[in-house]
Amino acid sequence: MILGVCKFCKKEFRKRERTRKFCSLICANRFNLNNLNKVKLPEKSKEFAEFVGICLGDGCAFGYQVAITLNSIADSLYVPYVTKLSGRLFPGATISLIKRKENAFDIRINSRQVVEFLKANGVVSNSKFIPNWIITNPFYVRSCLRGLFDTEGSISFKLYQSNTGLSLYKQLNFRNANTILIRFVRDNLIKLGFKPTNTLKRSLYLSNHQSISLFRQLIGFSNPKLLERSLIETAEQYKIWKSEI
Repeated sequence: MILGVCKFCKKEFRKRERTRKFCSLICANRFNLNNLNKVKLPEKSKEFAEFVGICLGDGCAFGYQVAITLNSIADSLYVPYVTKLSGRLFPGATISLIKRKENAFDIRINSRQVVEFLKANGVVSNSKFIPNWIITNPFYVRSCLRGLFDTEGSISFKLYQSNTGLSLYKQLNFRNANTILIRFVRDNLIKLGFKPTNTLKRSLYLSNHQSISLFRQLIGFSNPKLLERSLIETAEQYKIWKSEI
């Protein structure tokens, strides 16, 4: 049995995860209430705009915690990136990695101060919005789009027979139930010269190799899963990739 000492009440407790520092959520919240001044909040920047996009895609802010939920398998290489980004943006905050269920991890920032700060920047449960400081800055817009696509985007493939032989069709998809986020993504892709297609109210996509290559150049991917898939352009490359995963 692995035992730990709670950082707040100093009581010994059974550690179900090696990263746990408190015996209960109550102690974690009280610890953060007593240490509000130790958390340094970020200035407006490309990194923070990307983080806002990540939270708008797969994050929530509630009570005394910010939680970003990622797939432990598909996003295994992206989890460390988001964890380090969180640490750089919010030095002094307690950041933990919690396994929620079989294929999901939560990156949690334990700080009421950070929660309130992110709520003011659009990360509001059931009512997310893009803060004005991002909307009015084209560099911040691109960073926010990267965070949104890294969390809510996917790249799908389809092989088909063409006049020249076996060919590969590829789509970069974005799906979200929030119409404000869908509109933000669509309008700014159009401003950058893309021609996104809306299939349903909750989704849009870019559907050729040239568009996805341009997306990679102008906006980019921080999620290695999407970066790797974006580079696949032929049926042969797809077959090799498929056989390796």
